[in-house]
Amino acid sequence: MIDFSAHARDRANHFLHLLAQWVAIPSPFDSESRHLQAPFGQGVADALAWWQKLGDDAGLNTLNVDDHAVHIEYGSGDEIVYVFGHADVVPAGDGWHFPPYQLTRLGDKLMGRGVVDDKGPMIAAWLALDILRELKLPLARRIRLVAGGNEETGFHCIRRYFESQPQPAFAFTPDGKFPVIYGEKGSLLVTLTAPVEQPDLSVSCGEVVNSIPDVAHLRGLSLYSGGWTLEEGFTLLAEPECADHWRLYGRGGHSSKPEACLNPVAATAQLLHQRFNARWTQQLIEITEPKTGQNGVRFTLDTAGECGKILLVPTVLNIEKGLMTLTLNVRYPENLSAEMITERLAQWNHNWPGSRLEIQPVKPPSLYPPDSPLVQTLHEIYTRHTGDTHHPSRTTGAGSYSSAMQNAVIFGCEFPDGSSGNTHSADEYGSLSHFISAIGIYAEALYRLANLPAATSEKTR
Repeated sequence: MIDFSAHARDRANHFLHLLAQWVAIPSPFDSESRHLQAPFGQGVADALAWWQKLGDDAGLNTLNVDDHAVHIEYGSGDEIVYVFGHADVVPAGDGWHFPPYQLTRLGDKLMGRGVVDDKGPMIAAWLALDILRELKLPLARRIRLVAGGNEETGFHCIRRYFESQPQPAFAFTPDGKFPVIYGEKGSLLVTLTAPVEQPDLSVSCGEVVNSIPDVAHLRGLSLYSGGWTLEEGFTLLAEPECADHWRLYGRGGHSSKPEACLNPVAATAQLLHQRFNARWTQQLIEITEPKTGQNGVRFTLDTAGECGKILLVPTVLNIEKGLMTLTLNVRYPENLSAEMITERLAQWNHNWPGSRLEIQPVKPPSLYPPDSPLVQTLHEIYTRHTGDTHHPSRTTGAGSYSSAMQNAVIFGCEFPDGSSGNTHSADEYGSLSHFISAIGIYAEALYRLANLPAATSEKTR
């Protein structure tokens, strides 16, 4: 049996070298620098160009598909095994203790924006492919490593890619956790606009639709002593020399895990209602309140499916010149539909004068058979490499590229022991030793998937 782990350990320094280069390219979506060859902004285009150069320098076939995604291809055969990850990242945001676009190493801990989401995992997949190339292992299928440019802000990249490229025989995205995630929720963006009765009130909270922010900035808000309260964990600080300017601090993070956060959008709604006690503040509380709004109870949408229950997570709140705009990142299980969610929210909203709801579908929910050769093979590889028999394959509330491909699941690159974290928040971090383990796991996975019996599309939605 080939010792893929030993070959992976030989690549630790190369992993660090490549990760430092890619993290140093800031690649959040940037509307101001968009142009024809950079549809998601210049930073994303630069990150995709780095990925293509990696393949070109190795003498492999590469392809830039409409500046949306870039693949590196190895091997021959009619069918293809895909690893599809992403080069774009969420904005750095505030609160970093180290430079976000510079790789920082503290012992086994690696920090920087994109370290775990998703540049580190893609480099692990690249070095896994490098092992197969070095060993010249026989492969019945081609292998493609694809970096998309729009995973964080809409999935336009993967949709454009598969308009011209063939679907996979087998695939995984290294954009979640081990061992195997075979089902995920669908996603919607809900934008609520409504008039407010306080023209001098200004609120700015959040900028990324799939991230819970850390802080809300409030202006034009006079708070009387003893006239308001906040839940434990939140902090309200007055801006120096500005009596009606405030910062409300919570704890941000990924919108698929709101239970780990203290959402300043919801806290701002509570504070505003205590101050104004208006119709619009009551409505704002109803749709942002964690116990009844966020979990869908208020809208009778809280029926669990195999992928869990719905989440309607408030991520962006802006109020300016008498107009409020609220964004909800909605993640829903396979037993609900976008149409049902739209209908229930419209019923709740119809008596709010001047308000308007816009629903933007992002992706549908997906389930892949847990007893399929793809899931079983990947889980067996993970278990043998790690000795971990305690964590089963499962579904998730997060969203990934796997829902946009045939015969695809999530496979790593985070381990279930907490060694990676702060995804979408400050001081994003991962474990060097676990990345090296992932290289060995991915090398065997690519080798095995490239030689598995032919698959048929089994994805259900």
